[in-house]
Amino acid sequence: MSPGRRFSDALRVASHFLLALALAGFVQAAAPARVLRLEVKGAITPPMSRHIRDGLAAAESQGASAVLLELDTPGGLLDSTREIVSAMLNSTLPVIVHVAPPGARATSAGVFILMASDAAAMAPGTHLGAAHPVGLGGESPPPEKDKKGAKAAKPSVLSEKAVSDAAAYVRVLATEKGRNAAWAERAVRESVSLTAEEALKQNVVELVARDREELFRKLEGRGFAKRGGKGRLRLAGAEVREFPMSPLRRVLQVIANPNLALLFLMLGIYGLIYEFSSPGVGFGAIVGLTSLILAGYALSILPVNYAGLLLIVLAIVLLILELQVPSYGLLSVGGLTLLVLGSLFLFDTDQAYLRISLEVVIGTAAATGAFILLVVSKLLKTRKLPPAVGAETLIGLTGEARDALDPRGPVFVNSELWTAEAPARVEKGARVKVVAVEGGALRVEEIKEEPHG
Repeated sequence: MSPGRRFSDALRVASHFLLALALAGFVQAAAPARVLRLEVKGAITPPMSRHIRDGLAAAESQGASAVLLELDTPGGLLDSTREIVSAMLNSTLPVIVHVAPPGARATSAGVFILMASDAAAMAPGTHLGAAHPVGLGGESPPPEKDKKGAKAAKPSVLSEKAVSDAAAYVRVLATEKGRNAAWAERAVRESVSLTAEEALKQNVVELVARDREELFRKLEGRGFAKRGGKGRLRLAGAEVREFPMSPLRRVLQVIANPNLALLFLMLGIYGLIYEFSSPGVGFGAIVGLTSLILAGYALSILPVNYAGLLLIVLAIVLLILELQVPSYGLLSVGGLTLLVLGSLFLFDTDQAYLRISLEVVIGTAAATGAFILLVVSKLLKTRKLPPAVGAETLIGLTGEARDALDPRGPVFVNSELWTAEAPARVEKGARVKVVAVEGGALRVEEIKEEPHG
């Protein structure tokens, strides 16, 4: 083969290869970006943390271009927030956080999530701030200043450590993403807040966008850095895929509510009291144990004040004693009083969404009082009923003297042979009636038959 022919063949192969590369690049450029959307609505709890982390992992495995978190949260637990932030920072994909729709909020834990995002946006009519830490264990540290700006009571050493740790954490996040670190620290230490427009002016967020379409349009071409690499967002005409929360996690997310935790706790106590007051049915035990398990789950992930929980336990003890000891209602009044106090202190925190509403507390106390009254009345009626077992059940029955009673002898009553004693001699075969039971023997009287006229 001549050199010219070889060169021509090589040139043809190279041109085909370059054409294939160009076509592949055109197809890739023409394919729309894929964005995985997660709705983050409600408190930041372990179920929500698991949902977001699974969503970030799914986005990477599906080859998505970015992840969109639409945020509307009153806050949540600091441990769960740290898990979410860590997953966002270690994701290979850019994470966009949009506080939306209008009227939504990103308070408390929401501030940390927003600061950790690669692109932070808010819809008009939204707000963020008040990022004071709430941890596990029942202590929510008080802000350093009250609403008038005066110094609050000196917090405990544990509270100061929690605030300082959270302040340093959010400052690092804001600094790394090029946002206003000074304001982020004030949000933790002083619980300050901003509207969407104020946040944009103070470099807390990058943009304000009413909806997803406007958000993608304003983010087009924006740079980001992940794991040492840099890139640009290409979201024009992006295909948005949903990553919904699983039904089980939705249930767990609903259960992680202070009001429901108290209701499940009391329903479990009602079920067990009902079961022990009328054993053998089983329905009360099933409902009671199931409710207590649900209450235990909620209490395990919420910041419980153990002093409040102890008051509730003491209240239950007094109410149970009311069923055993006639106190003319004094134990019930004491138990209900402790129940109200314990319910109010159960989640003693400055975060409104972690407090039990007064309506639920009053309703629970009223329902408990009515339940105890019902159980006590049924117990009193039961105690007034004649015995259902034992020799006392023979009182009022009739039988036959199997031998002469003078004054003692055998009688046949209720298909059984008993020793009986009569006030006067009773002949063999006479009809007798049981009038009392004394020391294991029956007291009987002879039934006199009236002569026929």
